[in-house]
Amino acid sequence: MTPEPPGRTMAAMAPPTNLPVQLTTFVGRSAELAEVQRLLGERRLVTVTGPGGCGKTRLAVEAAARQLHAAGRDGVWWVDLGAVTDPGLVGKVTASALGVPLDPAVRPLAALRSQLSGRCLLLCLDTCEHLLDATAELADGLLRACPGVSVLATSREPLRVAGETLWRVPPLAEADAVRLFADRAARAHRGFTMNGDEEAVRTVCSRLDGIPLAIELAAAWVPTLTPAQIAVGLDDALGLLAAGPRRRGIARHQTLVASIEWSHERLDEADRAAFRRLAVFAGSFPLDAARAVCAGGPVAADDIVTALARLVDKSLLVVHDGGTEARYRLPDTIRQYARHRLEAAGETAATRDRHLDHFLSLAERAEPELERDQDTWRRRLEADHDDFRVALGWGLSAPDPDGGRRLAAALARLWFLHGHTREGTAFLRQAVERAPDDRSPLQARLLCGLAMLGLVDGDPAAAAAAADRGRDIAAANGDDATRARCLTWSAYGPLYVDPASARRRATEARRQAQAAGDVVAADYGLLLETSALALHNRHAAAASAKELLERVMRRGERFCAAFARSCQVYEALFGGDVRRADALASEAVRIAEPLGDFFCVGHNTSTLAWVKSFSGEIEAGRRLLEPLVGSIEDAGLVDVSWMALALGRLHLNGGDLDAAVAWFTRGARFGEPMTDNAVVARALPGLAGALRRLGRHDEARPHVDRAVALARRLDVPYVVGEALDEAAFLVADRDPDRAEDLHHEALALRIERGARTFYVDSLDALAGLAVRAESFAEAVRLAAASDAARASMGYARPLVDRPAHAATLAAARAGLGDDGFVAARAEGSEL
Repeated sequence: MTPEPPGRTMAAMAPPTNLPVQLTTFVGRSAELAEVQRLLGERRLVTVTGPGGCGKTRLAVEAAARQLHAAGRDGVWWVDLGAVTDPGLVGKVTASALGVPLDPAVRPLAALRSQLSGRCLLLCLDTCEHLLDATAELADGLLRACPGVSVLATSREPLRVAGETLWRVPPLAEADAVRLFADRAARAHRGFTMNGDEEAVRTVCSRLDGIPLAIELAAAWVPTLTPAQIAVGLDDALGLLAAGPRRRGIARHQTLVASIEWSHERLDEADRAAFRRLAVFAGSFPLDAARAVCAGGPVAADDIVTALARLVDKSLLVVHDGGTEARYRLPDTIRQYARHRLEAAGETAATRDRHLDHFLSLAERAEPELERDQDTWRRRLEADHDDFRVALGWGLSAPDPDGGRRLAAALARLWFLHGHTREGTAFLRQAVERAPDDRSPLQARLLCGLAMLGLVDGDPAAAAAAADRGRDIAAANGDDATRARCLTWSAYGPLYVDPASARRRATEARRQAQAAGDVVAADYGLLLETSALALHNRHAAAASAKELLERVMRRGERFCAAFARSCQVYEALFGGDVRRADALASEAVRIAEPLGDFFCVGHNTSTLAWVKSFSGEIEAGRRLLEPLVGSIEDAGLVDVSWMALALGRLHLNGGDLDAAVAWFTRGARFGEPMTDNAVVARALPGLAGALRRLGRHDEARPHVDRAVALARRLDVPYVVGEALDEAAFLVADRDPDRAEDLHHEALALRIERGARTFYVDSLDALAGLAVRAESFAEAVRLAAASDAARASMGYARPLVDRPAHAATLAAARAGLGDDGFVAARAEGSEL
């Protein structure tokens, strides 16, 4: 057995999990737990079914927790679908719970299938009954594509997926039911004991058919009623229900509804009003939200805290630690009951209006705060994401959509930062279309938000159109800040096809933003200016990037900071310090990671992997991209640009030529049909190099010619130098003098534009030509100078080129003899 590493605890060795923390004890159900665990060990899809309140979720949590070490190395992951109303969000919510980054251009299921294909884990899907088709598609797709994934679902109905094993939750056994009542009663009333009340408690549990939620509701009344009184009251409630029109329902459902109604009727008028109004919340909510939504009529704002406490005491409301504040949640079954009560009271519209007003106020208050303390406010708003979604749906469908439109405008920044691009774009488009002829500042802000999201949504054309419309409307209204932001976002589109134009736009946007006092737009303008310079290999921009990084990190502006750090990566990588480039790129990824989005995290991870292709860490680079590669299997090419370049380079340098051709080909088609861009220019020399090494010279030549012409036109000198080298390799056999001229041209360009790292590529190439010309001493001096420089810079000679380098040295040694070889090598090492 391998000894445990010093200092490593068992907790540190536990597989990862996000299972919800339970604040009450799990009572009984030992046989049921054992059976569910047995099924999970034998079957890949187990659905725990049963009516509301029967304890499906709690049993599943307990079973999953006990299954943690058996589930697999990648752990147990819980996905709460209770607050999800749109079936199209099931995959996204699942990916978010698993930490899987999603390309907006790819269906979430495709990304999940690819990224989980090699993982071993248990996925728990809770509360599926209202999303059966979407949940079934997800489960079926993952089970077929991911042999190491098992699924535990809870649902009132079967998913009806091939291979599904149904396990229906039975009522609590009498002994367990009595123990549950006693445990919850003791929590509600410290002095409670069962002395003399055993028979009454058994009666209560029997009347409630052993339904855990119903028993907990009844036990919560122990501070004010004896078990005998509770039993009598339940007799009356159940009798009335059985005689009514609900008799057609399922018996256990009737019993649960009766127990909820019985508990509800014992609340005072204010608590009943607060209870039903809480039904409009989609997920968990904090105290201030409850106060804003529930206050009015019999409910005084000052009494909300005590009302919530009483509802918690009566087990009608759950409270949990939200980190910086307590958050509350209605259990799903009880929320449905509260919703019916709200409708019966005729308060639905008014309560939803207050819900919209509260979340609109929160979003508009947070919008400027996101630009001063981004990390804090991003986490705060994300906690209310489900309720923002519900509020938007209500506001945008209202006869007067102004509230919904304002909310959409205020949330654009959050959607951008957290990668909710498709959802945010849909809401913003709906908001614009609700008033298509509007020329107000609000319409300009909505269009500005669309332009911002378009940048990371893989649709630069739509982003540019929205930016232009927004800029015109903002200018007409004298809204200089929105005008500057629209101009900033419009600068991204030409970044790859006309970097000089992009830089001019970004500079003008920065000036306008500074004049308008908009710090954020000014910083993004500077970022785009700096990025355009980096694309031209003008690395003096690194100083601006450093200043920008320090400024934006003070307010937690991670997106801008990560890309600012990436600009410094280029300066280090091209300037002869590959190790520093690696450190800077690693930091850029660390800065971006909390955002959890595909665009920022994906691009910066690709940059880090690209740097590792030069340091010789081929496998490390591939591992970095493994979690992202799966999410782009079915992506549009717009969304794989930098990843295709990184993967192409990793495969090429590692000697996997066919894979290199595949990835560089994909990169060379970026932006179809408008493929004359910088991404394509960077892909072409690598594609030509892979084809050349495969002996496919005729296929390689047109890619080289195009690379030289396109990179010269776009002024991307690094690419010109690489393409000139490839052109030289292709003519070396028939025209070595022309090859030498091309290599010298590449070296001169590298010297002129400060691409110091890649001088050694020229030296290696010229060494090979020197051997052909039998200039053996020159060849050894060049090769030795290259070796010394590579060691100094951390730029490893690619694996694919090492056989040719070894052959060059062997031929030179044969021509010079050992003494001459050693002397020439020593001389070259000093160069």
